[in-house]
Amino acid sequence: MTEGISATPTDPRYLGLDFGDATIGIAVSCPRAIVATGVETLRRSDPAAMKPAIARLRELINHYGITHIVLGNPLHMDGNPSARSEKTFAFAERLARNFKRLTLEFWDERLSTHAVKRTLQHAQRVDEMAATFILQGFLDAKNNTAQAVTKENQMENQAQHPEQLIMTDDDGTEYAFDILATREMNGILYLLAADTSDEDEAEIIHFKNVASEGEDLIFEPVEEDSDEFDWMIELFAADYEALGVELELEE
Repeated sequence: MTEGISATPTDPRYLGLDFGDATIGIAVSCPRAIVATGVETLRRSDPAAMKPAIARLRELINHYGITHIVLGNPLHMDGNPSARSEKTFAFAERLARNFKRLTLEFWDERLSTHAVKRTLQHAQRVDEMAATFILQGFLDAKNNTAQAVTKENQMENQAQHPEQLIMTDDDGTEYAFDILATREMNGILYLLAADTSDEDEAEIIHFKNVASEGEDLIFEPVEEDSDEFDWMIELFAADYEALGVELELEE
């Protein structure tokens, strides 16, 4: 039914609608699409006359820069279409014809009006607040899903691309080392890192923080023949065991 409506937004703005027999509750999202706010309730003296309502919706769509319409789906508590469903779907078709550049989405409005009636003392705002509940439910679900996907992507990216230390030589050539563990001793930060440029065998290297430039920390490798290297082995002993790394030290 909504194939004719196309999405165009880069920064979506949502209009929430609660369609009733003689009223249309209206809500709008904030520019960041996080919070829904009630706007007004359109009252239709002649329920069959939709042109004034469409004209007012057009004004609001242009005023708020709306890119998506979220329409409450009037289902029974068991999930089946209600008596209002057919009228709501007909209204959705009218929206599709009049606002072809917008994306139209349905949202299950069960409990929305009931929750509003328990919240409000003034029944004349029920439809507006029902639209707010509908839109807020949609926004919460959308944002929670987006956050879950982002977190999953971050975890996957971190697994594929561990935190790295980038070293630059005198010629400006950069070398990347995967950081395996960090330890601090006497106010100095030490790193256990791996040079993975050799696909067959990774080389374990120890680094210490020797300076800073702004927010960047400057590290240098700790040589194996230094006294500092000997106690760094002790410092990272648990990390070596956890990583299953065995050091081959020169005697």
